[in-house]
Amino acid sequence: MNNIIQDLFGLQNKTAIVTGGAMGIGKGIAGRLALAGASVLIADIVSEQEAAPTLDGIRQQGGKVAYIQADLSNTALLPGIVKAAVDTFGDLDILVNNAGIFKYMPITELNEDLWDKTLNLNLKAVAFLSKAFINTLIEKKHGGKIINISSIDSLKPTGNLAQYDASKGGVRMLTRSFAKEAGKYGITVNDIAPGGVNTPGVQKIAGDNLPKEQLEAMQAQTAQFIQTLPLQRIGEPDDIGNAALFLAGKASDYITGSTIVVDGGLLLM
Repeated sequence: MNNIIQDLFGLQNKTAIVTGGAMGIGKGIAGRLALAGASVLIADIVSEQEAAPTLDGIRQQGGKVAYIQADLSNTALLPGIVKAAVDTFGDLDILVNNAGIFKYMPITELNEDLWDKTLNLNLKAVAFLSKAFINTLIEKKHGGKIINISSIDSLKPTGNLAQYDASKGGVRMLTRSFAKEAGKYGITVNDIAPGGVNTPGVQKIAGDNLPKEQLEAMQAQTAQFIQTLPLQRIGEPDDIGNAALFLAGKASDYITGSTIVVDGGLLLM
């Protein structure tokens, strides 16, 4: 039985790129893939020093990880990220497009700068890093896995997040479009739609510029909301990492163009 599980979910001799992997959801994904045996290149905008807790944590568990600092919204840098993975680890098999930004903004105040920043990172970078990944695998004559991180907002939009919702809806459709074309190269393309996840980024945005009274009220509302979820808890980065591990391994070889919703039952509400 152990050999079967290892064959289906083990990632020995596989190489993965995880964007936005220095913290939050990306950290959970990178950690899970490394624990399963993959060599992981994390690409993120923060410095390597800022990413050190994640890198050290993976290495302490015996994982293989490297880091490249890059602004993924600059498409000129994306082929270099793919090359760095191949140069560092010798091959490439898995791409996790996780990097993204979101900021609350009512449509009455929506501006082009926020729109462009959000779409460039959340959608454009996904398309062009995936293109570089696919072309590299075609050259190497083997298949692979693309895992895009969309959002529950691609299925159930949230107020004051029009630009984010549009970008994540785009990721869902991009996943299907790429899956339709990439299958003939042995490459599967799927996305994961997280619900609320407990990450430093969400905590920071929730607390930005809020008076103490408003912050406490928001925290109380959040706690009440969590109790209404069928699973009665907020998601954790490892929950998303578990779904990514499934999509990265052989167990998901006949799945492509699909969305795995990891939301604690939010869509049921």
